This record gives sequence, structure tokens and C-alpha cells, in this order.
Amino acid sequence: MGFELFKFQEHYKLPMFDLPLDFVSYDNINAQLLNFYTSFPCKIGALIVAYCIKGSVRARINLWDYTIKQGDFVLLTPGCFIQIHEASKDSQISFIGFSSSLLRTINFWKKSSHVLIPIFKCPVISVQQEVASVYGDAIGLCSRLSEMDMVSMDPSLLENVLSIFIHAITTALERQNNTSTTEDKSPIREQQILAEFLQLAFENYREEHKLSFYAREVNLTLSHFCNVIRKVTGQTPQEIIQSLIIMDAQSQLKGTDLPVSKIAEMLGFSAPTTFNRYFRTYTGMTPQEYRNKG
Repeated sequence: MGFELFKFQEHYKLPMFDLPLDFVSYDNINAQLLNFYTSFPCKIGALIVAYCIKGSVRARINLWDYTIKQGDFVLLTPGCFIQIHEASKDSQISFIGFSSSLLRTINFWKKSSHVLIPIFKCPVISVQQEVASVYGDAIGLCSRLSEMDMVSMDPSLLENVLSIFIHAITTALERQNNTSTTEDKSPIREQQILAEFLQLAFENYREEHKLSFYAREVNLTLSHFCNVIRKVTGQTPQEIIQSLIIMDAQSQLKGTDLPVSKIAEMLGFSAPTTFNRYFRTYTGMTPQEYRNKG
């Protein structure tokens, strides 16, 4: 592909999918490359909008399994985890990606609060064939322009490109669920609270396990904070943080050779025994048993 998509985080060596440029687009990701990612879960640093041109891909995004089919869109937000289970031999994926540094520049989390809720709940969206082909062609055009170095790196222009594809995703979600993301049943303030919490959780779940930290950061009482998150997502904030911790642990257990004690320390556990109990409660096996499992 011409460049290295992985960067290794200095502190704990977990593979991180990010981009070396603010904007990158490709329209010929094949089964051979996709199957490389079956080796271990990968944490996403960039924002990726992918389109399945043909074939199918079975994947886990965070802790949920999906089958991505021809015509499906996939939106991977910064901080999420993905592992490819299997890609069909004829699979072909196109994608556009926006780097983590660009997202910070354009304040993505705050500006996209109204779409983070449906995307968090449903990162894989099926769309009508005629609509899918239009946006698939758009990604193909971006890919060709990117290869020819004809895509401007101006953040304001890239923000507009991102907005177009976010609009496509949210419109497809509205049609799929027969709802409106701009008229979500959750009040705007509750959507903002969720967006703030998700950003805080993705950035701090290793160091901060206590809900009081997150409630304080969004300026709410603990009970009000928990009620809002559960109302909007159907999950407790503790369940969301736990999901991130477990997926991170699984990624490191399968993707690195770090000792379990070191992984426990990096995930904010004071002792390996505490981490072992935590991991076993969620997965039904110890960290070492999970690592040794084929």
C-alpha cells in the first residue's frame, strides 16, 4: 500500500491503526490484506469510512460480531477495536481515512456528538444499492485523486469531505432504523454528555476505572451521569469501560508477548490477581488461558 499503517505505541506495544497523512483513500483492499488482521485485534487511531464493494467480511468491532456484506458501509471511530475473523476470497473493500491528528484539529468529537450515538450502536450500515454505488464511486474518486497527490491537505476542506461521508452514514442509519439522528429521542444535552463520556473513556480507561472520575469531568452527579448514559445507550457506563478494558487486554494477550503482570499494570490494575479475577468474570477464562487458546 506504499506506507506503514501500523504504528506501535511507545508505552505498551499494542498495534495501532493510524494514518501517516491527514487523509488517505484506497479502493482495492483485498482478502489477502484483510486476512492479515485475523492475527490479533487492532486498535483504531484514525477515523475510517469503509465500503464493501464485493464479497463479505466477518469481523468483531469492539465486542460485537458483524458480517459485512456487499454494499455495506462501516464506520470505525477513533479508539475502537476491530479484528477480522474471515474475509471471503472475492472480498474487496474501499475506504477513506482521516488521521487522529486531523480529528483533533477539527474537534471531531464535539462537532459530531449528534451522530456518535447511532454510530456507537451500529457501526455497520446496509444501504440501498443505488445509494451505495454513488458513495462507492466517490471513494474511488478520492482514491485516484489521493494517488495522484491531487487531494488538498487543508483541514477545512478535509472536514467538508468528512462531513459528506458522515452525512451518508447517518442518512443510511435513519432509513435503516426508520428514525432520525437529528431528531433523536435523547435531548441534545444527553447526546453531548454521551459524546464527552465516550471521548473521555477512550482516552482514559486504562488509568481511570472509577465512574466518579467521568461524572466529575462532565459536571454531573454520579447518579445523574449513570442514568443518562444508560438511557441513551442501553448500557451502564461501567459496562462500556469494562468492554474497552477487556478488548484492550485481549488485544495485548494475542498481539504481544508481554507478561500478564505487565498487561495488568498497563491497564490500571494494582495487582495481577485483581486483573485475573476481572478478566475471568467477563470472559470465563484467565488471561493466560485466553492467550493459550487457539
